[in-house]
Amino acid sequence: MKKFLGTITNNSIGLMKKPVIMEIIQSILQGQPYFIILMVMLELVRPLTFPGAELNFTKLIMLNIWLLVSILLLFLAGRSMYKEEHSAAYTVGAEGRLALGEYLRKLSMGFFKGHDPGDLTALMLKDYANVEIMISHLIMAAIGAIVLPLVFLLFLVPFDWRMTLITLAPVPFSLAAAIIAKTIVFSLGKKQIGAQNAAASRMLEYLDGMKNIKAFNLHGSKFVRLKNAFSDLKKKSIKLEASAGPAVITGIWILNAGTAAIMVSGIFFILNGSLSIPYFLLFLIIGTRMYDPLAKVLSTFAELSYYSVSAKRIASIFHTKPLPEPEKSIRPVSYDIEFSNVRFHYHETDVLKNVSFSINQNTMTALVGVSGSGKSTITRLIARFWDVNEGEIKIGGIPVTDIRTEDLLADISMVFQDVYLFNDTIMGNIKVGKSDATEEEVIAAAEKAHCHEFIKKLPNGYCTMVGEGGSTLSGGEKQRISIARAILKNAPIVLLDEATASLDPENELYIQEAIEQLVKRRTLIVIAHRLSTITHADQILVLSDGKISEKGTHSELLDAANGIYSGMWHEQKKAHYWKLKSDQTASIINRNNKGKAL
Repeated sequence: MKKFLGTITNNSIGLMKKPVIMEIIQSILQGQPYFIILMVMLELVRPLTFPGAELNFTKLIMLNIWLLVSILLLFLAGRSMYKEEHSAAYTVGAEGRLALGEYLRKLSMGFFKGHDPGDLTALMLKDYANVEIMISHLIMAAIGAIVLPLVFLLFLVPFDWRMTLITLAPVPFSLAAAIIAKTIVFSLGKKQIGAQNAAASRMLEYLDGMKNIKAFNLHGSKFVRLKNAFSDLKKKSIKLEASAGPAVITGIWILNAGTAAIMVSGIFFILNGSLSIPYFLLFLIIGTRMYDPLAKVLSTFAELSYYSVSAKRIASIFHTKPLPEPEKSIRPVSYDIEFSNVRFHYHETDVLKNVSFSINQNTMTALVGVSGSGKSTITRLIARFWDVNEGEIKIGGIPVTDIRTEDLLADISMVFQDVYLFNDTIMGNIKVGKSDATEEEVIAAAEKAHCHEFIKKLPNGYCTMVGEGGSTLSGGEKQRISIARAILKNAPIVLLDEATASLDPENELYIQEAIEQLVKRRTLIVIAHRLSTITHADQILVLSDGKISEKGTHSELLDAANGIYSGMWHEQKKAHYWKLKSDQTASIINRNNKGKAL
């Protein structure tokens, strides 16, 4: 139990101590009114049991006062318990989500590539909501449902041990049914929660891809992925309820049969003179009342098993080992970069094969090559999103594994091809690069990234909300804001991954001017498909099949007539100056003229 509580509370078991104590106190107080009522009943039937005996009115008055006090105490304990258990539940949920978010930040990018974003979203929201329900309702209810029957049993033993054993007899059999239900629920619950998360992922996919759904008319039955996901969720949910229900019902029926056992046994003992009628009534009332919380345990036990799936899913993330951190971080004093015989594979697929090169500080290095050749992987390895399988990467002569992640990333600015902006203002999104930046610093960075002009034209300027993912801005505008972030961060190493991919020629020229400002005092690594943007690079590395096939400046690589870079350059040059054939041009002009005549 301790290990389980440690899992769901992220090892903050202390939060559970007070709610558990309050639940035990409340459970004990819940039994008091029944004991008092029974004592009143025994006093009232005493003249019938012992002819000539008189009622003890003083005792009856004291019992009534005790009853009033116990009810008041029960109210106060219940209110305190409700506050404590819900406070603990939501504290665990809030702190757990923050702890999970912080832990996810430490994991390698390989972890995220192997997990569906919808599944991770469900971990943060749905699974922790399940944990909150477990703490605020199920665990506390289970504790109370166990404590109260134990109190009843301890009270009943002195009156008649035989009747106590008969009262207790159905409990082991009902618990066996509960264990069967637990096993079923845990097994099917994992599948049902998996289906639930898959449906959430498909819904996110549906909403994110709405423009493509509309463009390709993927409505109704045509969008089968979403339909199949919800159909699978429905089937697994029905199967879960239908499979576990009979075991729970059987367990409750066994407890109900215990009432009949008490009645039959009691009558038998009364007839042979070994049990008095008042004691029989005592077992009949208290014994049957004891089964109510136990019946609740049966359903709670099954629910706990279901929600424990969420706890185990959360625990599995915390058991995922992050990238190892050095005990003492060594900060580089220079920012040249060196790859030495680096090999890296992902899911047994070689991405980089014995790659070696060096990048001098305050120079611009461009990475080119076909998709999948390893360009983006090189930039990710510099930022240590993954660790290499073989070889070594150094910054300023220090292995990146000897630099703590937060120190390493503090020295690196990154602009990705797929820009993500937070649902915040433009000012807030640019300040991601430097949270304590002044407004003047933000504007200066925006001017260098050539996005100040379009920001001024927005309704609220820098205070304009950009929507989730930057949905209210164009691709080029988002890209320029991300470059403004990098400029504001002012890190000594800058990684640009297809930074001009979404820009028109005019904006591309502006960005090139901004990049030229960055390179003056930065170690710059650029991934680019448009070779015209990197002609002034100090070094160009041409990658092919995970290896460096060519290396040199633009002019040096063009001199290699049959080289990969030379071929790419001439192909792009042809595409840039491509024109329609004269007969095609004439045909189009004629069609346009006919249209005007009409």
